[in-house]
Amino acid sequence: LIRVHRELESNLNRKPTKKELGDAVGMSELQVTRCFKAMQQKYYSLDQEIHNIYKPTTNVRHDRLIEIVESRASDDEFSLNALFLREAFVETLKRHLNEQEAELVMLRYGLKTCPEHSKIGGQPTIAELSRSVGLKPDKVRRIIGRALKQLKAVNPEEWLALEKEIG
Repeated sequence: LIRVHRELESNLNRKPTKKELGDAVGMSELQVTRCFKAMQQKYYSLDQEIHNIYKPTTNVRHDRLIEIVESRASDDEFSLNALFLREAFVETLKRHLNEQEAELVMLRYGLKTCPEHSKIGGQPTIAELSRSVGLKPDKVRRIIGRALKQLKAVNPEEWLALEKEIG
């Protein structure tokens, strides 16, 4: 963008407009404006030392910016991997179980929220689950048991692939 700006400036003998610059690089005026705004932002080296007066129990009170960024990125990466794994697991449930079985397994093991479950966190009881779906507790227990047996018989390669994604 800067190179094209210089070339246009020398060819036109004036500063090019954002429209002219955008046409030359295949961008809209808004995109050109955003690019220039982004290029004006401050940037920092990841190797830059940060003085930390609150760092406990050490005489060295310097951290590098990369250490702070890495710790935040790994948390985000973990939650993103967990989300993808959860989606893959739900797809597997839906592929190998009928709709009712998949729904009950997801409700029972917290992959979906159960409206009758009053406690924060944890799994709903069979009784709460049965009230939620309108079936008797024994029927819910049998459906979940049958679904889990079906899942155990699923192609082991598929479970190994999921396991590799975890580890």
